[in-house]
Amino acid sequence: MKKIGILEDDEVLGRELQYFLESNGYEARWIAPKEYEGKRTEDLIRLLISENLHLLLLDIGLPGVNGSHLCKEFRTRSEVPVIMITSKNDELTELMSINNGADDFVAKPFNPQILVAHMESVLRRAYKSTVNAEELHIVQEVTDAQGQPMRQEFVFEPLKGRITNDERTVELSKNELQILKSLVKRQGEIVSRDDIINALWDNCMFVDDNTLTVNMTRLKGKLEDIGIFGAIVTKRGMGYQLV
Repeated sequence: MKKIGILEDDEVLGRELQYFLESNGYEARWIAPKEYEGKRTEDLIRLLISENLHLLLLDIGLPGVNGSHLCKEFRTRSEVPVIMITSKNDELTELMSINNGADDFVAKPFNPQILVAHMESVLRRAYKSTVNAEELHIVQEVTDAQGQPMRQEFVFEPLKGRITNDERTVELSKNELQILKSLVKRQGEIVSRDDIINALWDNCMFVDDNTLTVNMTRLKGKLEDIGIFGAIVTKRGMGYQLV
């Protein structure tokens, strides 16, 4: 589940945005003015980084804070995408926002559905390339056989089509590789069977529902072969989740 930070001084709008985003499948965190009023820009940036956000909605006109300057400084410390929100709907403000590192610009008043569309577009651009990295370290919090929480991790190498845990490595088939890419891209979220099948079709791998089940079983088995258990959870009637 993607976590969205909301830096907006208007309490009504801030809480409404948080509720709306949570109702649309996001984790949302409205950061109230009392949490940053009187603080230095550096302290506010530390607060934002500590939240482990996937995207920040940043109002330009914050009390005691220059939103454009904050965006510029935040960009030097974090690659988390930023959407600037402002009541100034003019080209100069939009240009300044982009020049200061913002990924997009939305003017008030806005339709929340339009904002979500902008968010999804930015999130796709920001995170789609991660599954094509040479090496990804996947960290998971799972439950062991005794019901106790435990941490496990493995290395996914998309370009080499393999997964590794310690010194154990297994090779993935084309279908297994694409399935794992789809799950890694949305780690923590439930990915529907249809979404995975469509991703396979987009990559010219023609599969049906039964083929997906077989490939998913094989992928889970290969993870277990290298000592990774419960990495992919089946959500009946919904799809699969890489925890």
